[in-house]
Parts: sequence; C-alpha cells; structure tokens
Amino acid sequence: MDMRLILAFVTVATLRNFTKAADQLGYAQSTITSQIQLLEKELGVKLFDRLGKKVCLTPEGEQFLVDARQLLFSWEKAKGTLSFIKSPHGILTIGVNESVCSVKLPKLLAEYRKRYPEVEFHIKIGSTDELELWLKENQIDVAVLLDKPWHVPEITVKIYQEELLGLFVSPIHPLNGVENILPCDVSNHPMLLVSHSSCWMNVFQAVMEEANESFRIMLETASISDLKQFAILGFGIAVLPLYAVHEEIASNQLSMIDWKGKNLSLFVQVVHHRDKWLSPSLEAFLEICMNVKW
Repeated sequence: MDMRLILAFVTVATLRNFTKAADQLGYAQSTITSQIQLLEKELGVKLFDRLGKKVCLTPEGEQFLVDARQLLFSWEKAKGTLSFIKSPHGILTIGVNESVCSVKLPKLLAEYRKRYPEVEFHIKIGSTDELELWLKENQIDVAVLLDKPWHVPEITVKIYQEELLGLFVSPIHPLNGVENILPCDVSNHPMLLVSHSSCWMNVFQAVMEEANESFRIMLETASISDLKQFAILGFGIAVLPLYAVHEEIASNQLSMIDWKGKNLSLFVQVVHHRDKWLSPSLEAFLEICMNVKW
C-alpha cells in the first residue's frame, strides 16, 4: 500500500477539508482527491461523505483511521531505523502551553541550537487538551506542558518536575505585606486566573472549596503577560507559577503574598506518543530537557 495515500487520508480526516490538507502536504487539491479515490478503490469502501463543502468520515472511514494512524507511526519508525543519518537534523515540532513557551522553552531551545544548529523548530501553542490531540494525531513530535500529572495510556511521560504556584499582587494591594494569608482572606478580592489551561483554575478552586470559601474572578485569560500586567496595575490577585515572575519580583512590580493555605502546585512534563519513533533530533531534545537546568 502506498504510504502517500495513507498520509493523504489521515490529513484529510484530521482537517476535515481537502483544500487545507492539500496546502499542508504541498499538493494540488486535485492530487489529494485522486489519492483518496485510489485508496477507496484499493480498500473497496467509501471513506468520506462529501456533503457540499462539508467532509465527514463514513463509519468505514472512522474504523480505518485508527489503523491508518498506527501505520504512519510504524512507517515513521521503520524509516528512522533504516536511516544512516545519526546526528540530529530536520524539523522538530514541539507543542507547548503558553506559560511554558514564554519562559522555559526559550532556554531549552537556545541550548539545543548551540549543539545542533541543523535542526529547525516548529512550535505550536495550545491548551493541554489540544496538546493531547496533536500527539495522538502525530501533528507534533513532543509536548512540554504545565498541568496535573498525566496518566494517558497512549502518552509516555519522559520528564516530570514539580512547579509551585503562588499568589501575586501589586505593592499597593491591601494584602501586600500581610502575614499568614488564608483562603478566607482572599475570598473578597478579585482573582486573575489562566483560563486556557483549566487545570490552574481547578487547582485553586479545589483549595478554596476544601476551605469552604468562594472566590470571584475579575479576569480569565490564556496570556500570562496579561495576568501579570493586570496584577501590576492593582486589579486583583494573580495565580502564577513562580518561574514566570522572577523579573517582576526583582523589579518590585509584583509581590508574593504570604499564602498559608494548602499548597498550590502543578508539574512541568515533557511527553510524547508511546508509538512515536525517537528520531535523533527528538532524542537530543529529551536529553537536553533532562540535563539542562531550565
């Protein structure tokens, strides 16, 4: 079976659009259409229903998609096994949460580029749910995320390190300098929380619920920079990882309140699909993540 046909099928099935699939693969749309028709003829089933501009998988297409993705993983692994090029090269596609991308990832990639200048990076920023989907669909090689510990059967967690969250306020905030802050002390103050990675809010919400305290949200945003700016201007209390606020603390733009509630923590994790072939470039990335302080 021609793997180009399999790749075309998986791409169309993922994007649900022939034109977008053709653009992603660098083909004319007519080529993609012909490849799908050849595959349907070879399999003896119809894989897609085309209702106007809408493209949907048939039940046979849904069933074949599971095996087709596995075929692509196996093909990628087989190509890598036969490769005579052992040094890192080519393109490494990395999925990452916004908070990790803005603070931790640049340090990793700066070190990586020093060692392996032949590798080109493609970076996709998304939520935890999006990263999981991209890994399963082979759209990214590896993901770096801040979340609760992952226990996904198809995903291998290679690196796992705890990161504490803190509550940060402007120096003019009434809670700045107050000792022994408990959940009841923050319940009447506006909160600034990350919405794009819902686990952050869930962690804080669980601590407040355990203390039988409510809280009110002034801002939900996917941007760490926005949270910090609103906190600096005194709009509320921002819940942020400690690693993201070193500069603001050093410049006295933000202060960490003396939180005595239950510990708030998440974990930075570096993960890949369990069936993913560990190319030289991916192995090098994992090695740097394990041995470089970031």
